Amino acid sequence: MSLVRLIVLPLAVCCALAGCVAGNGRHDPTLSAEARLRVAEAADAAGDTDLALTMYAAAAANDPSNINVQIRAADALARAGKIEQARQILADRLRTGRREPALMRALALIDLVAGQPAQALAGFKDVLAINPTDAPTNVDMAVALDLLGRHEEAQAVYRQVLAATPNDPATRNNLAVSMMLEGRTRQALDMLAPLQNADAVPPRVKANLGILYAATGDAQRSRALLGDSVTDSDLLALTRAMGSLAPAGHAGP
Repeated sequence: MSLVRLIVLPLAVCCALAGCVAGNGRHDPTLSAEARLRVAEAADAAGDTDLALTMYAAAAANDPSNINVQIRAADALARAGKIEQARQILADRLRTGRREPALMRALALIDLVAGQPAQALAGFKDVLAINPTDAPTNVDMAVALDLLGRHEEAQAVYRQVLAATPNDPATRNNLAVSMMLEGRTRQALDMLAPLQNADAVPPRVKANLGILYAATGDAQRSRALLGDSVTDSDLLALTRAMGSLAPAGHAGP
């Protein structure tokens, strides 16, 4: 690192580095994986992507047995578009012989983000073979099924999860989106409408509700939820696109 780079290094990164001091007050020349992660996260927050990615990769290599470090590093790399590097970190750890569900799920999620839902689906099924009741992985699997156009199977999984956690907004939202993809606008609206006035509803739920209200002709409620985040022309295009998804013989929402 050049002297100029060191001088302008963001304060948050400097603070993270300052935490890596030995008990006698001298700097430890060997940073732990957790220390590298702190630096990486500080650099990430400061917008220094190159330093962040370097430190994430170094943290993963420094502590290969720490599952949390591997997942956090791989997630950061994937978010930065370094899909193959993220996948390699997790694949290398899984090749050690231990089938760790958390690593397996993280790898399948990267496949999902990379636009490989079939490969992701196989990964989620492997995780569920170890722990069939893992709700997050079941939801992930349903998303993969939706991306493969297997909406009926996906919806069966979402409903299974909701049977145990009926008030989970994320799963209800995913189920509604699955219905939307099938052109079942009215049923999707009925699924999401009860969440409209609930506390701490994710923004994407309100956005989907706004679109659904527009698709069913309730412009006032739609605009109240969407505000100025979507223009009238964009909303009209979305509504028409949803109408084109209606199954044969379905006369409208």
